[in-house]
Amino acid sequence: AMLLTGPNMGGKSTLLRQICLAVLMAQCGADVPAKSLKLTAVDRVFVRMGAQDSILAGQSTFLVELSETASMLHLATRNSLVALDELGRGTATMDGLAIAHAVLRHLTGKLSCRALFSTHYHSLANDIWPHNSLSLRHMGCELQTSSKGEEDVVFLYILRHGACPKSYGINVA
Repeated sequence: AMLLTGPNMGGKSTLLRQICLAVLMAQCGADVPAKSLKLTAVDRVFVRMGAQDSILAGQSTFLVELSETASMLHLATRNSLVALDELGRGTATMDGLAIAHAVLRHLTGKLSCRALFSTHYHSLANDIWPHNSLSLRHMGCELQTSSKGEEDVVFLYILRHGACPKSYGINVA
């Protein structure tokens, strides 16, 4: 499993999509954009990305997110690939952190499946890592001081070891 942090707009979602696509391509026997790839068969690929609702059916964005996540947790096996992008972000409370924490623990503990988990809940990195089956990574960025004395975020779009210290939301905005 990989816990992925990084700045807003730093490429976390794109990386998750690329990995899922490469897995599907590899399983079909197609060339993948990599120097090399070792992969055992994946029985299913589960992806939860973006915010969507079904208001006409009485389902909020939060309900849809949790329903899809629950389905993944029930159907995934040790041989599945699960990609979750910023689970719980819509809550803006500690509830979202608790949900993300519980799901990540379930994926790395009970299921032990291959998982890609991007988050802005930086405390997850402190609470769960080090865990022998969890790799901690972040999308690289640098801060540069502009001529006006403001800090600007420069996105490097490079996967790096360890956690990103913060999301740089104010800088990005």
